[in-house]
Amino acid sequence: MRYTAAFYLRIAFQNLVVHKARMTLALLGILFAVMSLVAFGNISNGMKSKIESEIGKFGKNLVIVRAGLVFAAGRSARQFSESQTLKLKDAELIKESVPGIVEVVPYYDASYPARYKDNLLTVSVAGVSNEVFDIRNIDLVVGRYFTADEDAKAEKKAVIGYKVFENLFPGEDPIGKNILVFRVPTEIVGVMAEKGTDFAGQDQDLQVYIPLNAFMRRYSNVDHIKGIYVQVQDGYSLTGMKLTLRNFIRKIHNMKPEQKDDFSIFTMEDIVRTQEEGIRLVSVLTIIASTVSFLIGGLGIFAIMLLSISERKMEIGIRRVVGSKKRDIIIQFLSESVIVALVGGIGGILAGFLITVIVNVIGGFPMVFSMNTLVALGISMVIGVLAGIYPAMEGTKYEPVKALYS
Repeated sequence: MRYTAAFYLRIAFQNLVVHKARMTLALLGILFAVMSLVAFGNISNGMKSKIESEIGKFGKNLVIVRAGLVFAAGRSARQFSESQTLKLKDAELIKESVPGIVEVVPYYDASYPARYKDNLLTVSVAGVSNEVFDIRNIDLVVGRYFTADEDAKAEKKAVIGYKVFENLFPGEDPIGKNILVFRVPTEIVGVMAEKGTDFAGQDQDLQVYIPLNAFMRRYSNVDHIKGIYVQVQDGYSLTGMKLTLRNFIRKIHNMKPEQKDDFSIFTMEDIVRTQEEGIRLVSVLTIIASTVSFLIGGLGIFAIMLLSISERKMEIGIRRVVGSKKRDIIIQFLSESVIVALVGGIGGILAGFLITVIVNVIGGFPMVFSMNTLVALGISMVIGVLAGIYPAMEGTKYEPVKALYS
């Protein structure tokens, strides 16, 4: 007697429905394994896509020099030591003397309260030269940028972030109005388009840009800067530029070989690498957890199929009497174990997609789907086959007469 694939599938699904409680327990391990693989694969792809997008927003080919030194404070924590040795003259010398540089923008930043009428908001204020708007890809929704002439004259102008505008000027046009930045009246000349949070976790929409000379003299009263944005020409290695800048700054600071740097240099690649290391670590943990879940799910299917074989001796005997061969018995029980694994896999995929949507909406990640879906489904099928082979072979050992009368 020959059986069609539809017959095997119908018997498999009938057994699934009749013994739904035990089958549900058997497929849960597969479901959780597939769910974790699918969800993390999709979420990590979304995170990587967002990182690439944020790099473009931050600026192209940027090397950042920061006064002070970043050092490790434990296994993962990092601390930053402040330094006052980085000067405006250093930025000028870098622009004049180091080849391969498009633009150099010195900056000084601090957190200050900003007030307009009765509205008060703590903002991140950065004193910068006007070239920052080009190298940081900063767009405006209204108004203009401050000019190089206004910077040279130390005029108190400001380009504000979108949240600063929303909080201080609800329903008002801010252009031409004055806000108090650390008690200093400052004229608003432009409002930035929304940019979101950068790699350091700083909300760019709570940013206020002020001409550097004005900020250093009239707001902070300092003679040093906190950092320098260096935009590198296309074709130059950012890693090579980091080394060049390090040697150059040590030279102009007259530092001896045994002295530690009083500055830090990093690129977007360094920040991305740190974030991707975290993603890789979670990926390894996810794979370990999924492997354990697959093993538990496989063992569950294996145990349920063995139990099913022992309970269905009569069925096996009848089918053998009416002409079924051992091959037919093997195919039937293998079909059932594969169906159980596939139902668990499909349930895991659906759950994984649901988790992906929830996390991406909350985290603001783009929807990017990974190949983990197909891989997980393929593993589910393999687990189903492996878990069903031995029970199926055991089913063929029952002789028809003994099975009917046992």
